[in-house]
Amino acid sequence: MKRLFALGLIVIVLMAGCGGGEMGGTDAEGRLVVENVMGNLALPMPNGAVYMTITNGAADDDALIDAAVPGCDAVELHEMIMEDDVMVMRQMEGNRIPVPAGETVMLQRGGLHVMCIGKTAEFAVGESVPVTLTFEKAGTMEVTAEVIDPGE
Repeated sequence: MKRLFALGLIVIVLMAGCGGGEMGGTDAEGRLVVENVMGNLALPMPNGAVYMTITNGAADDDALIDAAVPGCDAVELHEMIMEDDVMVMRQMEGNRIPVPAGETVMLQRGGLHVMCIGKTAEFAVGESVPVTLTFEKAGTMEVTAEVIDPGE
């Protein structure tokens, strides 16, 4: 009986340590959840972008402070803004995207996004690409982006 209890306890600890949500987030009890990760990387251009939804269920604010995508020479956190009636893309101040407590932040076309600069690999529509996200408080999280058709 003791062995069965110990085995059950080990399984619970291992499952808790794995974290993870269905889409690469952490647990649903007060942590970050990252969903709908998509890579607009298939265009025959030197750059691309990764989009996602980040929900902060924690009591404290957090921030996305870095990302890594294999096949990208450099990765920066960007935003698109309207400046003098012209849409302009720029790196976020401090390369930081705030994720306030209890809120959802959308990284999407025409707004916040992870910018792949200097693609060093070919990306095919439908392919899965690993993305490593680094948060100020939650630490590092691995997610998977599906490469989408640029026309969608």
